Amino acid sequence: MATIDAISRDGTGKGVARRLRAAGKIPGVLYGGSRKNLNFAIEVTEWAKLMDRVGGNLRIKPQKLIVDGEDRKAAVLLRDMQVHPVSGNVMHIDLLRFDAEKELDIEVPIVVSGEDKCPGLKRGGIIQLVRHELEVHCKAKDIPESINVSVAGFDIGDVLHIEDVELPSGVEVITDINFTLVSVVGVKGEAADDETETEGAGEGEAEATEE
Repeated sequence: MATIDAISRDGTGKGVARRLRAAGKIPGVLYGGSRKNLNFAIEVTEWAKLMDRVGGNLRIKPQKLIVDGEDRKAAVLLRDMQVHPVSGNVMHIDLLRFDAEKELDIEVPIVVSGEDKCPGLKRGGIIQLVRHELEVHCKAKDIPESINVSVAGFDIGDVLHIEDVELPSGVEVITDINFTLVSVVGVKGEAADDETETEGAGEGEAEATEE
């Protein structure tokens, strides 16, 4: 469990947020549970270090929040992070009080396995990962670190759909569409070269016949 070290802040609104960002801080809010929302701010450099150390786990594993040096005695999850579309700077952070029984819709990373047992790769194909993350519905205590999809036994042209994936206990995907997660495809450049060679061989045979 990592520690999010923040300071309390007074006031809300765009003016307050702009002043905080100008001072090298990111505004944020903690909400959820039966307690009132808590407005806080965190140093840009501290948040960058935290992202480097923990990264995606901020969304799926509870972390400790310290505000003004005081342990808030509540584990938190990163619920949302607003990023500027041009500069890439973090504009605002939303934290959610961790409640093990609370049901959430959350995105978790997809991890591909079984490459060493994939005939399609051995034949020169490549893995095409259509989705890098999957939105799942589950209780906070059941949030998986990742969703594993195996391409073992896959040949070129084989496709894995969401209905083919065995999800962890307590985790579900709410959808009416059996969408694609991963496939094994041929390399277009190689396919084009093969067609050219075949056409060239055919022309040579035709010329030989005419002579």
